[in-house]
Amino acid sequence: MPFELFATYMKLPVFVLVASRLGGLIMFQPIIGGYAIPPNIRVLLVIGLAAMVTPFVQLGGAIPTQPLGIVFAMGSEVLLGALMGLVVRTCFLGLQMGGQVIAQESGLAFGRIADPTTGVEQSIISNLYLQLGAVIFLIVGGHRVVVAIALDTFKTIPLLGDSDTFIHGTDLLLDALTLGGEIAIRVAAPVILTLFLVNAAMGFISRTVPHFNILTIGFSIKGLVGFMLMAISLPSALEAFMDALEITVGWIATLVGSTGGMPVSQMTG
Repeated sequence: MPFELFATYMKLPVFVLVASRLGGLIMFQPIIGGYAIPPNIRVLLVIGLAAMVTPFVQLGGAIPTQPLGIVFAMGSEVLLGALMGLVVRTCFLGLQMGGQVIAQESGLAFGRIADPTTGVEQSIISNLYLQLGAVIFLIVGGHRVVVAIALDTFKTIPLLGDSDTFIHGTDLLLDALTLGGEIAIRVAAPVILTLFLVNAAMGFISRTVPHFNILTIGFSIKGLVGFMLMAISLPSALEAFMDALEITVGWIATLVGSTGGMPVSQMTG
């Protein structure tokens, strides 16, 4: 019995480092890292995963003996996990930005609701796109793939091991932000271009028929046209989201040398 307690005590620093890496991932991962999931549930999830993984994890260096060294080691592991979560989260950010632009151009931005993932007020349209993206992410098993890649990092990137992951990770995060902007453009472009033509048509009518007060019904027309265009362009918007999701998951798998990443089309299997 004393030997078992001693072995458990010796594994405690490894457990803390493993939990730090997984905690960074869970903290910034879409859906699980949102305010909609209670903090105690996330903590229990991190502790459970860390307890299962710790017996199979190998150290890439000596465990620091000073408290400051342990803090720095924990910080580096948290950053690695946060990097993986943030890269995937940029896809949701782009989808939400596209919905916000649509809401502003169609005159529907006045209807606002608290975002369950961040606690910040957003337009109802942007929240609609965000929730649809979350549903698709869960249906295709994106959360399982991201966690699987994170678990694979303990084989490819040992704890306390020297790695240039953070150097390439910064470039990867910038590329992911760029991709998020592309998603926003692909989501909002069809609606914005059509609403521009609607505005031009209403301006032409107000000039040619001065006695017809187009401004009194223009707001309702833009809102109705906006809803119709969103319904028509929604499949292409979600397709853009899934394409970006597949790209970002592939980027993360390549960065950490994992085989856990797979195309979104195969995640459901």
